[in-house]
Amino acid sequence: MKLKNSVHAALLTAALISGTAAPAFAASGASAVSAADQVVATVQSATGTADVARDSTRGTVMATDRGLVTVTTPVSAEGRVTVAASDGSAVTMTLPAAVNAAGTTSAAGTTVYPNAAAHIDLATQATVDGGARALVTLKNANAPTTQRFNLGLPDGATLIADGTGGYDIVTSAGGAVRGHIDAPWAKDANGKAVPTSYSLDGNTLAQTIETGPNTAYPVVADPHYTWGIISGTVYFNKSETKVLALGGTVVSWLPHPAAVVGGRSLAGVAGYAVATDQCIKFKVNPALAPLSPAAALAGSGTYKGSAGDGYCR
Repeated sequence: MKLKNSVHAALLTAALISGTAAPAFAASGASAVSAADQVVATVQSATGTADVARDSTRGTVMATDRGLVTVTTPVSAEGRVTVAASDGSAVTMTLPAAVNAAGTTSAAGTTVYPNAAAHIDLATQATVDGGARALVTLKNANAPTTQRFNLGLPDGATLIADGTGGYDIVTSAGGAVRGHIDAPWAKDANGKAVPTSYSLDGNTLAQTIETGPNTAYPVVADPHYTWGIISGTVYFNKSETKVLALGGTVVSWLPHPAAVVGGRSLAGVAGYAVATDQCIKFKVNPALAPLSPAAALAGSGTYKGSAGDGYCR
């Protein structure tokens, strides 16, 4: 689910490295620049660069329909990734660094921190939706399979499990959902899915990737988040749309899927979306008031591909 004007935090994923996986570390005697180039190649093979914003180490200001959002990625590995909304609130994330490795930024906008921890390279990217990625490359089987990211949340904000493996970021002001953490996924360098899950310790999000003897390295992990004020549209991905179509609950503020308004049920709208290979979207009350069934269904619709801050995949 994409929440426009939201925290879309800490999507920790291991992404497919296309083709033959390049080593994510410098050979003995290679220069630091060469090591950085190799990390850039590994990470950008996993993420692509189409949605990467440039100049984020200096603070990238992006205009969105929720106002201006400033994304800042650190110049060294012990700094914080920061996404700040136009109202001054921000969500920050630390990287799982053991040393304060200096960052090197590629032409596309990826900043890499080679050898920032044992058997680990780190990287960050600002994204054009007003968010940020913090990427971990597990270089070999000796790399720790649990990575911890400390989140700095605005006063009164908490993380609430969403029932699908991720978390809603909820404020104390009426329990409003200001953001979301996607459920994790993982693939090794051959594209094979690797079991993975989140756990939460206070404001520290940990992801465990269950690698095994057949896991192909390197494995790239990708926490991604955005932050702002919800005043637009909520976009559900394909798996969440299927949950709604089957009568399940995705987030607490939506009406029960069986609720009917104007001859349509939420499950029915979602079922149509599934049947036509689409995803479902809803308009959100700008005042952040709890949605009634009528308000939710009146603003519902479907979409394909990318729309707003949503990605139907």
